[in-house]
Amino acid sequence: MPIKKRSQFARSALEFGGYLLAIGLLATSIWYAMQGQRIEDWWILLRAKLWLTAGLFATVTISGVLLPGILFWLATRPFATTRPLSLTSMQALAGGGALLNYTPFKAGLIGRITYLKIFHGVGYKAAALTHAVIAAVFGATCLLTILITVWRGSFDLLWWVAALTGLGIMAGIAAPILRILIPAEMPVVSQLHNSFTSSFIYLASCFAIQLVGLYFTAVRWWLVFQIMEQPISLANAWMAGIIHMVAIMAGPANGIGLREWLIGVGGQLGGIGSSLEMDMRVSMSAALVDRAVEAIVLIVLGLLGLAFLRYVARRSTTSPNDVEQPQ
Repeated sequence: MPIKKRSQFARSALEFGGYLLAIGLLATSIWYAMQGQRIEDWWILLRAKLWLTAGLFATVTISGVLLPGILFWLATRPFATTRPLSLTSMQALAGGGALLNYTPFKAGLIGRITYLKIFHGVGYKAAALTHAVIAAVFGATCLLTILITVWRGSFDLLWWVAALTGLGIMAGIAAPILRILIPAEMPVVSQLHNSFTSSFIYLASCFAIQLVGLYFTAVRWWLVFQIMEQPISLANAWMAGIIHMVAIMAGPANGIGLREWLIGVGGQLGGIGSSLEMDMRVSMSAALVDRAVEAIVLIVLGLLGLAFLRYVARRSTTSPNDVEQPQ
């Protein structure tokens, strides 16, 4: 077997093995959380107050599809060369990709990169660069806000002033670095090459959306624990939101299994709320409730997004001169 094919086979085997491990972790988390509970205890969403359930579905939609779509659109738009990239298309890619990422081999990620390459001329190097930017923005935002949250202990005006100021400083430091990292031959709007101001605005916008995304993820977890009748503070919910996002980025298939166990352990160790230290099953059950709501949202929005992308692809094939207008 040629070395290249052998390495591809090994990579695919490793990814599939990781997916099976994730399914196993999810199954064991369900088993563990159900110990000592009745089946009817799991109908907690039906017993919850309507505003809590509606709020959870809304925050899952915002934090899981809408804001990631805006972030990827902001990061990718300058690299679209053949036709403008609309926010509508990126939202469809975000929803459809999130749904497909529940399958092995990161099908949603690969599909998004391929779609952007074919229909918008975003090269593979540009895609790698935008993903690196998003990962760096995420890591910096998490680190800064964890420090501020530990310092303040609550979300007040000073928390937001410190967070926005810190992210603005980071964007100013990173702007000249970004201009150096973009190869001279890479197709991109000239301002990112030539203008510090444009590079700063580009990064500051990404930082701002990432901060808002983490906030809605925190509110999402605050609502989950309200529904579980184990209320936690918004500061503790922020920690749960960061665990949630780390599990998605580090684990396969939207962090299946890994998220549930990390949230469970975080609750057990008091990292999410000291009131949860008594029973790991509470925080793990909360993670499973969140997973169920996320699955419902992604099935609906993901299928709609994929249908929209199929329509756009067919129209582009039949009318190659029909250029999509930016939004």
